[in-house]
Amino acid sequence: MRYGIAVTALIAGVLAGCQMPAERGTDDVNVGEDCIETRCVTAYHRDAAPYWTTQNQRFCPSSASLEVWGTEPESAYRVVYTKGQFSKSGLDGAAAKALPAEFFNAPLAELTYYSFTAGAGVQLAGMNAVEPAHIEGQRYEAFEVTGEAGHTVTLYRNAETGLHEWARVADGKGLDWMAHSFNPRYHPRLARMVPRKIDVFDVRQGIAAKKLLVEFDYIDVK
Repeated sequence: MRYGIAVTALIAGVLAGCQMPAERGTDDVNVGEDCIETRCVTAYHRDAAPYWTTQNQRFCPSSASLEVWGTEPESAYRVVYTKGQFSKSGLDGAAAKALPAEFFNAPLAELTYYSFTAGAGVQLAGMNAVEPAHIEGQRYEAFEVTGEAGHTVTLYRNAETGLHEWARVADGKGLDWMAHSFNPRYHPRLARMVPRKIDVFDVRQGIAAKKLLVEFDYIDVK
């Protein structure tokens, strides 16, 4: 929506309940009782100024799905990730070219789904323990998930706190991203802690040289 301009006004408007009209999710996504619907302020970082926007994200662990929808100046849009299958509508051609390259492509959808759900303590199927890792001075237990979209997904659980704090997606072709979920808060309906912040990094040059790509600030979680 804006490239580094009037960021404070954008966030204040969102917190006050001001929303752009957005295309709602449709019935082809199974919305169960375990679904978590969120509204977030999102920043896509580029070489110049960040691209700030707001969007809705709905996580449904029972159907292993993530649905994202919102409205950009060019068009309303909708993204669906379900069990490794990815689709996007409403942002094509010139509209897509006006947005950051990382604007909810398949790797970002998969990484966001696993980062949020694992960070919320959801028991995910198909987790296989692999070699533990150290990330920024902390010891983590590591679990690999078969990436049905052709990606390798690794989840990292803090060995001291027991919280899943990091997720990593790689495609074997040069893409290597990590997401850090943090600022957990208690969710009364789900009776669990859920992350209120996720930062996504490019770690192709190593974790020590990680480059911030995307920030999700979850201001409303239902």
